[in-house]
Amino acid sequence: MKLRLNLFLLALLILFFNNGFSQIQNINISGGNTFDGEPFLAVNPINPQNIVIAWMGVTIIGGVRISIKTKTSFDGGATWGNYHVEQHASTSFHSADVSMCFRNDGTLYMSYVDYRQNPDSGGVYLSSSNDGGITWQAPNEIWSLSEDTVKKPIDRPWLSCDNSLGGNHGMLYLTTKPPSWVPAPNRPYLKTSSDSGLTWSNYRFVDTTGYLVGNVIQAPMGTLATTADGALCIAYPSYLSTQSPFPKIYFAKSYNRGASFQYTQLLNNPVFAGDTNLKSGYSLVADPLDSNRLAFVYVGGQLGDADIFICSTVDGGTTWTNPVRVNDDSVSNGKYQDLVWASYNTAGELAITWRDRRHGSGIGFYQPCETYCSVSHDYGAHFTTNFSLSTVAAPYDSVLTFDGNDFMSCRLVDDTICAAWADVRNGKLNIYFAKASDSTGISTGIIHVATEEVHVMNVFPDPAFDKITVVLPESGSNSVLVILDEKGRKIFQKDHPGISEIINCSGFSGSIYYVIFTTDDYSENQKLIIRR
Repeated sequence: MKLRLNLFLLALLILFFNNGFSQIQNINISGGNTFDGEPFLAVNPINPQNIVIAWMGVTIIGGVRISIKTKTSFDGGATWGNYHVEQHASTSFHSADVSMCFRNDGTLYMSYVDYRQNPDSGGVYLSSSNDGGITWQAPNEIWSLSEDTVKKPIDRPWLSCDNSLGGNHGMLYLTTKPPSWVPAPNRPYLKTSSDSGLTWSNYRFVDTTGYLVGNVIQAPMGTLATTADGALCIAYPSYLSTQSPFPKIYFAKSYNRGASFQYTQLLNNPVFAGDTNLKSGYSLVADPLDSNRLAFVYVGGQLGDADIFICSTVDGGTTWTNPVRVNDDSVSNGKYQDLVWASYNTAGELAITWRDRRHGSGIGFYQPCETYCSVSHDYGAHFTTNFSLSTVAAPYDSVLTFDGNDFMSCRLVDDTICAAWADVRNGKLNIYFAKASDSTGISTGIIHVATEEVHVMNVFPDPAFDKITVVLPESGSNSVLVILDEKGRKIFQKDHPGISEIINCSGFSGSIYYVIFTTDDYSENQKLIIRR
């Protein structure tokens, strides 16, 4: 979350008007033609074909501001529905820092910051979806800025859901921190919910005596994960000379819903890359089936420039490996890597994605970049040859130094790597999605997700009984009309549909379905209820 988004919006407006009034009609702010950044990707555990991406994007609803937008796919990312704009808690608020998690029954939760400055107000909010991201419940407040008006700890909230089979099943956890301009000392914060996010605990600090963050780190982010045996795990930075002469990353673990923690040292004397332009966020991830396996990924500078590193554990966090370098370009070549993310699949394999500048003509931050990936089949000890998920190297653009570009996102599902990131290949910061095979490294396609043209497919009646009518915005030789059931299985397809199609659904069982229309240029989907 960036509480200084007012300055960011001013920069966007300057960018907008500097294009000249004759160019205004070519810049559709609400259509993703100015800024879409910091995506978060989630995959439904009961239907892996259901993928949801959320991000920060400029809207002109009630004035130019940043909102949280989402898009949903029910065919593994081949086609995407219309975008959803999450409502603001106030007409003067801006949104940022979206995070999502699926519960193992298919319920999707989304947290984000909604706030304003001068006077400071707002907080962190939670919304949920019971239909795979098509529709969202009205948000409720998790964190209010009024709970700590001095430290303002509503920056960069991370959300996690306990999907274990034990007594902590269904618990929701949220970590936050103060923003970077609030003077140190600062600490990471935690809140919990045992009733699906309806109510939340009072906040507590993650660090404690002997394992304190210290008095020099301004924005100590706590990154969290939940394990298969119901443990809440959080990694956070520390530097306090009375505790240790070296900076550290600590690992905090709780089996009692965050009431108390056990602490171990994850990383001693980490060396982070020094260029302040780099997006050096770190992440903790847990194996969904093996509670002993976790990984911590970060951008390190110990080999002379910015590289991607991982520390992993196979004993639940009691001991951690020394850092392993993931990117396989030449060591200390001046080619920066950053924007790291990681994901386990259910076989314990680990995918890591990042932004890579190895093919730039120069060195440092201001180089063309691609999104790269590598996979470990031995719990983080070794990684496959790196390969690019990008189809082009996107040029450097000054927008990449703005707030709202701090993270990308990925998920490893069986053999398939799914990734979402923002780049400026078309002159604007947009969200892209790609899939690739882990075993072959062959991309299965890259899709421009953050296009937001509103099309006019209409499906009625809804709910339906014996038949439905689908009115389409166009027909053509390359258009396809498909209906999927709630588990993503195709039950109807018509190639080259007409402008109006009447479909007999008397043989459909009573359930939720998804009607998807696809052409060469776009796709959209709508939820449909069949009643019996």
